[in-house]
Amino acid sequence: MGSNTRRRVVLAAAMLAMQSTLLPSLAFAQAPDAKTSLANGEKAARAKDWAKAQSEYQSANAATPSSDALDGLANAQYQQKHDAEAYVAYESWLKTYGATNAGKKRGAEARLKELEAKTGLLALDVAESGAQIAVDDKPSGTTPLATPLRLAVGPHRIRVTKDGFIPFDQAPNVAAGTTATVRVLLEAQTTKGRLSVREKAGKPIRVFVDGIDMGEAPWAGDVDAGPHEVSGRSGPMTAVPEKVTVERGKTRDVELVASASYATLKVGTSDGKGLIYLDDKLVGEGTFTSDVPSGAHSLRITREGYDPFEETIDVKEKETLARTITLKLSSKIDTGPVQQENRPLEGIYGGFGLLMTFLPGGMNSSMQKNCEDARHPPELASCSGESGGLGGGVTGFLGYHWDPVGVELFLGAQYDQTKPSQKWVASSTDPGFGDDPARTEDFTVRRIGGFGIARIRLTFQSDKLRFSVAGGVGLSYRSLVLTRDATRDSDGATDKLVPDAQSYLSPILSLEPSLQYRIGPHTALALGFSLLVESPRSFDQIPKTPMEKLHGFSNGPAAPASAVNTPSYELATGTQVFMGPFIGMMFGP
Repeated sequence: MGSNTRRRVVLAAAMLAMQSTLLPSLAFAQAPDAKTSLANGEKAARAKDWAKAQSEYQSANAATPSSDALDGLANAQYQQKHDAEAYVAYESWLKTYGATNAGKKRGAEARLKELEAKTGLLALDVAESGAQIAVDDKPSGTTPLATPLRLAVGPHRIRVTKDGFIPFDQAPNVAAGTTATVRVLLEAQTTKGRLSVREKAGKPIRVFVDGIDMGEAPWAGDVDAGPHEVSGRSGPMTAVPEKVTVERGKTRDVELVASASYATLKVGTSDGKGLIYLDDKLVGEGTFTSDVPSGAHSLRITREGYDPFEETIDVKEKETLARTITLKLSSKIDTGPVQQENRPLEGIYGGFGLLMTFLPGGMNSSMQKNCEDARHPPELASCSGESGGLGGGVTGFLGYHWDPVGVELFLGAQYDQTKPSQKWVASSTDPGFGDDPARTEDFTVRRIGGFGIARIRLTFQSDKLRFSVAGGVGLSYRSLVLTRDATRDSDGATDKLVPDAQSYLSPILSLEPSLQYRIGPHTALALGFSLLVESPRSFDQIPKTPMEKLHGFSNGPAAPASAVNTPSYELATGTQVFMGPFIGMMFGP
């Protein structure tokens, strides 16, 4: 042996010796450290992190079983209210360590007694061995079980499975301190069905299934689930083949009709598609060739989307009849009944409208009162009422509907005006402003403002029409401007008075019936009538212009003889009623 060879042998021996020394150390290093896991479990328990404590105690007990690890595991499960698992852990601790640790034994026994009142036993009577058991979808063993299952009180899902058997699934209820027994019957799965075949008149024929002779009729036997062809023949007699479908676990009865004289029938469609029925029995798809009893037979061919073909054919004894049928596209398309939309009135809705109003009672201004009051001033020669009390506005609303009631916010802007007129004779009025000349005074009162109203809407609808009534209460704000044009009778001199605008805040009531025509699923044209009622007196905010002593005419001297007294005018008092038609649109459900 050379020196190089000796060196290689020595080196190999040294490496083997090193491996034999290091491998146990590595294995020990990779093994679970029971002391570390136990210390981590105690730390987690002091922090009341019971899930982590359970995991650490479990690892410690698996690495090196000990009294402290098992007791800690049982306590962690108890604290998490895992009653069944805690019971099993305390029971195991008592059997293993109870005799040597009297101090902890009493505590474990007390816990065990407490948990016994919260748990019960479930015994499973399973005839089949090797079946998998799952409790509440968690694996719980394989049959046969050595002991009953300890479970928390209440219902639990029990599932037992085994290859080749139908799964067993139940939810028994476990009562405290008792043992419930569930008998588990596993039924074998099958892929077979059963055929029962007889000849209608009891004639002696042999039964063929898919071309295989099964024996004399009547015959019954198990076959694979699915489609089969059943026929019969014996000597001079034959029966028309019939196509049948056998369902798994069920019996399919077949009745054949055999005849001593027979013929050959060949039937097919031009494109090889369609179900062929002979004497109301399915015998083929696309094509059919077989011996059939001679005589008359009903032939019917069907295919989706095509008119059915029906014909009575007569086949002669020992002859061959061949037919090729061309099916026609269906001349009748059944679309089914038209479903009318029945959409509920629910969801967000809104709309807008253009409003025209008139004031049947006027504004109840000072000019109107002077004209209508029987005690009007004697200097007032004649007058006309608040003619032209007309107006208009724009409105909009937004709300949410629960069929048939909706809640909405109604907003609007309005304008209206009146034009009273008064004719006065020359007079001297108190408190001594001077003589007022004979004159004609033409007034124009313009009012503009808006409102906001909370309303409730009641709606009923048909396929095209919808009837709706909305009503509510809110606030309105109005601003009024007065223009007085005075013309002196003696010389036609004029005087124009435009005092500062006056305003008021008032509560307002709204009532609005409407009829709507639906032009789309979410759109309707609306035509209705609007009634708005308010009163400046409600908040004591009657709009009044300031009083002026004398107001001169434009082409006369500023003297009492050529001027006119200007009292304070009340522009609107009492109840203000606005009514009129509107047109608009509504959107939503």
